[in-house]
Amino acid sequence: MDKKAIDATSRKLRELLLDERYAERWQAHVARRQSHALHQSGICQVIAGYLIDNDLQPPDGEELARKLKDRVYRALGGQSLSLGTLRWFIEAFEMSPADTATLLRLAGTRASDSTVIGGSVVRRGTLPERHHHTVSLHEWHRVGPDGLPESHRTVHVIRANGRLERYPYIFDTDAASVRVVQGGRAGQPYALDNGLYAVDIVLTRPLYPGETASMECETTFWYRTPPPPEFRRASIGRIENLDLRVQFHHLRLPAQVWWSEWPALDEPPTVSEPVALDAEKSVHRYLDAVENTVVGFRWTIAQRRNRSNAAVAARLGP
Repeated sequence: MDKKAIDATSRKLRELLLDERYAERWQAHVARRQSHALHQSGICQVIAGYLIDNDLQPPDGEELARKLKDRVYRALGGQSLSLGTLRWFIEAFEMSPADTATLLRLAGTRASDSTVIGGSVVRRGTLPERHHHTVSLHEWHRVGPDGLPESHRTVHVIRANGRLERYPYIFDTDAASVRVVQGGRAGQPYALDNGLYAVDIVLTRPLYPGETASMECETTFWYRTPPPPEFRRASIGRIENLDLRVQFHHLRLPAQVWWSEWPALDEPPTVSEPVALDAEKSVHRYLDAVENTVVGFRWTIAQRRNRSNAAVAARLGP
């Protein structure tokens, strides 16, 4: 993230943390509240609680909060701010899809000039007709200690091209359930061609041309046969501001991870580059845009106690 991106993102982050929705979280750790100023120790306590609850740091409570002090100070002061640290703020304070999209857009659009454009992912007529385009999309996937998908979170901001009442959430397995956290309600799953499935998300209110909506979804899986160890994101049309992250459990780390690009869902990857885990045992990639292609991560995990490797199946759609 360059200096301009850090400045803009830090400024927005400070503004959000003073908002009542998020301020009440760090104020709960402060004996004397000052509504006009951020309290660093309270913010550190919230982030430390999130890291411990999600097994991202050892459970040493107050000690962890003290260790975070310098990082939080630099982030809020605009001195340094990594995407990993920004995700801590976003997830610890459970920020809304709209606020999340704003922060990641400020952080990412100046940090990357990467665009991936492909050809045709699936044959014409396979998918429902589109009446929107994607403003930003953030996919966060967690692999559990047995190598199986543990949770998956999607934050999606769309803009309507015409009148829009529902959005088709598409995936490639029938062993999945979708819960809409914010932005609408999920209908019943149904089958498409080519081994694909969908759930229509009825938006909170209909959109008219040019209007935007934010959705947050959680997907859970119950694979009968473990799928390949990979997380892929396919795009039909163009996706702007794509943020992909895979988090591995510290008890079952991958032997190797590759960032890959596929020309279609049923073809082998044409691009595979090794990537290293960060300090949070995760891999991350931000792209300015993808269009008519498949991108994501794949990995190998050593077998343990006869448990199978597995990963979330590809999510498909703009």
